[in-house]
Amino acid sequence: MSEKRIIAVFIPEAWIGDNAIEVDGRVQFDVTDKVLAMSEEQRAELQDDDYPSDDLVPDEIRDAHTGPFRVEIEQAIEDYFSNDEERSDGHD
Repeated sequence: MSEKRIIAVFIPEAWIGDNAIEVDGRVQFDVTDKVLAMSEEQRAELQDDDYPSDDLVPDEIRDAHTGPFRVEIEQAIEDYFSNDEERSDGHD
């Protein structure tokens, strides 16, 4: 079993005027099992700061924050599915 994990980041925000501004309280959470259970098409829809990635946030994290938020996940997915052999062979 691979030790690689897909770790998303929940970033809480607050409305300042008409702008959602990041506030303290970033939380990392493991979404490996959820992402691997998805089809390739579903995984392709997971982008930073978009509704499909918002759905991955566990209720206990979402419920602890009452304002807007965003989720960063794209880089974690890219890193997980990157080919380790290519990197070790000197191919980037």
